[in-house]
Amino acid sequence: ELQRRRNVRNVCILAHVDHGKTTLADYLVASNGLISHKLAGKLRYMDSRADEQERGITMKSSSVTLYYKSIRENEEILINLIDSPGHVDFSGEVSTAVRLCDGAVILVDVVEGVCPQTRICLKQAYMECLKPILVLSKIDRLYLEKQMTPHDAFIHLSQVLENVNAVYASIFASDVMAKDVENISDYTSALENVDDSKLYFLPEAGNVIFCSALDGWGFTVMQFAVMYEKKLGVKREELVKAMWGNYYYNAKTNSCLSGAQEKAKKPMFVQFILENMWHIYETILVRKDKEKMGAIAEKLGINLTSRDLRSTDHRSQLKTLFSQWLPLSNIVLESLYKYVPAPCRVPKEKAERLMCSLNQDLMSYPAETQVLQRDFMRSDPVSENKIVFISKMCAVDPTQLPRDDKEKIIPTLEEIQRRREIVRQKIQDRQTLGTTQIVQETEETPNDEECNEVFIAFGRVFSGTLRRGDKMFVLGPKHNPQSIDITSKELPKYVTEVTITSLYIFMGRELENIDEVCAGNIVGIGGLENHILQTATLSSNFFCPPFTDMELIATPILRVAVEPKITQDMPKLVRGLKLLNQADPCVQVLVQETGEHVLLTLGEVHLDRCILDLETRFARIELNVSKPIVPFRETIVAKATVDMVNEAVVATPDDIEAQIVTITTSNKKCCLDILALALPREVVEILDNSTELLKIYARNTSGGCLPEKTIKSMRDFREQLTKAFKQANCGHFPESVVERLWSVGPRRCGSNILLNLSDFRHSGFWEPLASTQKCPEEGSLDNSFVSGFQLATLAGPLCEEPLYGVCFILMNCQLDVEDASEGSYGPISGQIMSTMKEGCRRAFQKQPQRLVAPMYSCNIVVNAEVLGKLYAVIGRRNGRILSGDLTEGSDNFSVTAIIPVIESFNFAQEIRKQTSGLASPQLLFSHWEVLDVDPFWVPSTEEEYLHFGEKADTENRAKMYMDSVRRRKGLAVEEKIVEHAEKQRTLGKNK
Repeated sequence: ELQRRRNVRNVCILAHVDHGKTTLADYLVASNGLISHKLAGKLRYMDSRADEQERGITMKSSSVTLYYKSIRENEEILINLIDSPGHVDFSGEVSTAVRLCDGAVILVDVVEGVCPQTRICLKQAYMECLKPILVLSKIDRLYLEKQMTPHDAFIHLSQVLENVNAVYASIFASDVMAKDVENISDYTSALENVDDSKLYFLPEAGNVIFCSALDGWGFTVMQFAVMYEKKLGVKREELVKAMWGNYYYNAKTNSCLSGAQEKAKKPMFVQFILENMWHIYETILVRKDKEKMGAIAEKLGINLTSRDLRSTDHRSQLKTLFSQWLPLSNIVLESLYKYVPAPCRVPKEKAERLMCSLNQDLMSYPAETQVLQRDFMRSDPVSENKIVFISKMCAVDPTQLPRDDKEKIIPTLEEIQRRREIVRQKIQDRQTLGTTQIVQETEETPNDEECNEVFIAFGRVFSGTLRRGDKMFVLGPKHNPQSIDITSKELPKYVTEVTITSLYIFMGRELENIDEVCAGNIVGIGGLENHILQTATLSSNFFCPPFTDMELIATPILRVAVEPKITQDMPKLVRGLKLLNQADPCVQVLVQETGEHVLLTLGEVHLDRCILDLETRFARIELNVSKPIVPFRETIVAKATVDMVNEAVVATPDDIEAQIVTITTSNKKCCLDILALALPREVVEILDNSTELLKIYARNTSGGCLPEKTIKSMRDFREQLTKAFKQANCGHFPESVVERLWSVGPRRCGSNILLNLSDFRHSGFWEPLASTQKCPEEGSLDNSFVSGFQLATLAGPLCEEPLYGVCFILMNCQLDVEDASEGSYGPISGQIMSTMKEGCRRAFQKQPQRLVAPMYSCNIVVNAEVLGKLYAVIGRRNGRILSGDLTEGSDNFSVTAIIPVIESFNFAQEIRKQTSGLASPQLLFSHWEVLDVDPFWVPSTEEEYLHFGEKADTENRAKMYMDSVRRRKGLAVEEKIVEHAEKQRTLGKNK
């Protein structure tokens, strides 16, 4: 009965790290009797991992199903609550949570205010069409730590609320402007026609909760309006509007008037709410007046036992008082029931966003697919079209499963003995075959002590009712409903059939068996680990499209190579890496050409957790972990426009000619002239932002027709490129630079381009946009030129890293096709490919070369005492301070900086050490930045020798980074064992 769609609410808790998500979740869990109210805020019930409890931060999203009966409506509801991590290293877990929900609780610490992860949470909630509720938490800190008066606290709360609304408004405005591309030049046209009246967080609207999760109280202005309605003789509707804002109460006229600030009057929020709260804190925690505490309880109509009054734990007394007067769980659950939409009210925009990919429109799908949208939006439990989305695979210890399922997975003692006997018999039978065979056989046999992790699919039923034993189809990401052949009896391509073996309800650390789940509910599904890697769409209908991929805010940038300490454990490592990749939505596992197994993670904390999981859960072996590997990019920059004495350097045609590289094939039948130029920054940004679009374009042009939506997006992309080149005003590029575009690389979706200014005819980059018909096949020589360019951009000459922001121009091509028959040099196509690659590398080396380093953005809140130490640490690591503003109403500074990823290792530990634990940084990948240092620079002029010295003692960062990468890859490094041998040898000799 409770699973009915109108009785269900799917909600996630989102916030910056340490803003109180898990503490709030504890109180909500305690309201259902799962834990004691006294342990709420201390137990961290939703943090089930040992390392989560040790570090005090959430690392994995966890779900719990709660029951609530509305006091006012007398309605019973089921709330599926997901507690998500706040640390930026685990932002992938946040993405998996928001995809399954209809509403979000946004927590903000009123002392720290809007932090970087808060902005990300607001953006994710908006992009996934969630209904947000703002919770301003830790209000007790304003009195106990900051010693603010009630009026100062009110002003501070107003500023925090204003900042949150400003961030949300900017997200809304950028989204509206992005959709209205046609009127992009007129910044007011798009926003004027959009209604944003219900967008913002307003206390009078009821979507803002004020609370202290540690002390277990929370309220909305509506609660106090109800309390004071009869006492003040003012209508409830007027009180709700006046309780927040610039209003004061006139006792003579019994009315609420505006202009409190102008008339030096107390705002009603201060007079009727904050002063009372401050008085209670002062009485119980500061004065510790038990008699007055009893009087306060009596006035509020609260019954305190003599045991409560005698207690020496004053914080416990405070919690007891508040839990009866303003219980936190009641107001939060009531707000979720009232403001979060039920699953049957899924907005059309969200349905289309989930069901339609970037290159498809709903109207382009078959009629059978369009019918599914109606069932999806209504969350129809009786629909025959069952649709389930799996957001991640959860690794669960078998001991946490319900008893029936536990017995199926964990073998009995008799079963273990039987397996051992079989293995022992096999080894005895094959002893005559030699030691090698025995070792291989024992490796293949199952180890009783091996990891027996069970994977449970974490998902939501969007349509129909899912039951045990149902047969469902797993729709792969490449599944296309348009290509289904109804007459065929075989399964369509990219579709597999599975049987639902078990269904679970998540209860935090526990799982409960159920037989069926109605549409709109969050569910755990067993038996899918062999069919789903991380995410998937399940449906009983072939015509259901696969859901769009989840947007991951952070990019995996930190990589390490792992290997077992004992070589024979390599199969266990491979299996463990597979399980880790399945269990973690953010980690990436790669196998290099050298055979190394590489882990890509979001940061140091994420890396530590992945290594711990491998060693203790998935592989259960000891590992050797390499030093962190940081990727770089290689680029070129424009030549200097001024010399050492700031005199202008005038470029001549001869300078351009000197930069052109002429190269011929081995058989001398083809001669190429190639020029390399640096792309303008605006163009590089457009190429970077269009990576996904270019991938779709390359995939569709090589395999079939282009959808209308992709054609429109590519035309907009072409217009943006044209405008960017015009605004850059670069004289080196031809006027028709965009029309001359031949290819993009590396991998046909990078930030480097190839232009053709020669007479060689080829299929143009934009030709598929001319019609929706299938593109003509490329000629073999055309493909050879493009392949050579792709290889050149994949590995540059500095340290074999990909190129970034480089334009290669084919100036001239002399090709004798008639006399280009195969000879001792092989086919002409292969010769052109290798020649094109070598020509691009030489043209690249003709220009000033630079390294491009990945950068972290770092936001830290510190007080003035340790600000200097913080700046010193950032300076030592070659970071750069972007801003350091004083937070209004406090003595804290909010410092924003950027720091190279390669310099960030142990950065958090050093910051905490230098600031005595008062600062804790959050590192998030920001951008790629050109290091403005020539890696090959040495002093050459008299002024440089005078400034830097003959030995150039100043460290060249770019060369240091380049040499470290070359050493790791086994490339040659120019260095001398002994240089400037002037120091006296001080080593003693053995006599």
